[in-house]
Amino acid sequence: MLAFAGGGCFGATGNREDRAVSDVAGIGIGGIEVIALKDGQMQAQPPLFPDYDAEKAVRAAAQAGIAYDGKTVDISINAFVVRSGDAVVLVDAGSPPGFGEGTGAFGQALAQAGVAPGEVTHLAMTHLHIDHVGGLTDGAGRAVFDNAELISGEGDWRHFHSDEVYAAANSRARQSIDVSRRAVAPYANRRREVSGETGIAPGVSMVPLPGHTPGHCGVLIEDGDAQLLIWGDTIHAEAFQVAEPGWSVLFDADQAQARATRVRLFDRVATDGLMVTGPHVRFPGFSRLERAKTGYRLLHLD
Repeated sequence: MLAFAGGGCFGATGNREDRAVSDVAGIGIGGIEVIALKDGQMQAQPPLFPDYDAEKAVRAAAQAGIAYDGKTVDISINAFVVRSGDAVVLVDAGSPPGFGEGTGAFGQALAQAGVAPGEVTHLAMTHLHIDHVGGLTDGAGRAVFDNAELISGEGDWRHFHSDEVYAAANSRARQSIDVSRRAVAPYANRRREVSGETGIAPGVSMVPLPGHTPGHCGVLIEDGDAQLLIWGDTIHAEAFQVAEPGWSVLFDADQAQARATRVRLFDRVATDGLMVTGPHVRFPGFSRLERAKTGYRLLHLD
């Protein structure tokens, strides 16, 4: 079901130079091709999760089949290409150079997938955080995707350009916002926001999943009975949040809303048997969600 290319691999301390190539994996959703691009992997510490409980974390990771040393948890960073008819839709664009050790291979993965930047017609941004917009511009701040329209959920552009949000942020968050603003700036005159479930290409729709950011979206791909939901940042740590969907992350704009969205979405995905993946699901992430002893478990497809 999955087609893999590339043999690069790296560990928690790997960096871009250690990898000859980045992994790329493709899957067919009916007649639509979806390609997962591996930007890299970083680590997070428990304080990222305000609801963290050490015993629950150990149990959740064990249920997920993910090694956890009690100190750091791995967070994958992925992006996706969707080929549907004449449209080439890029879902997110990875992290920027210098974001973290073991990240920043988005451009390399895109090239490995055989996708030229000029081919891309749509930039479907699940949201505008730094690790999703990093590949939109080159080192000189110029747009990489000259022929693409940038599409985001209603409210995200305003949120990331808000003086009030910026003033309330700490210095690290301000640096992140600055990067996001620079990354999207070249697309300011060829962008649009969508509200509600909105089709953007044949068989490709933006689906609102608010909370992580005001305009946070998933991307639903469907052809006939075949469906795949790229669920954005519904989760950040597969090791924890699949079993514990009540756990938020510090940088959820609205933690209560993000939690409610995740709980509601998990129920729908498990009930409907909907295939999912996401920017922070273990690469390539194509999975089914099943109910488990504690919360849920992702069953990755071979």
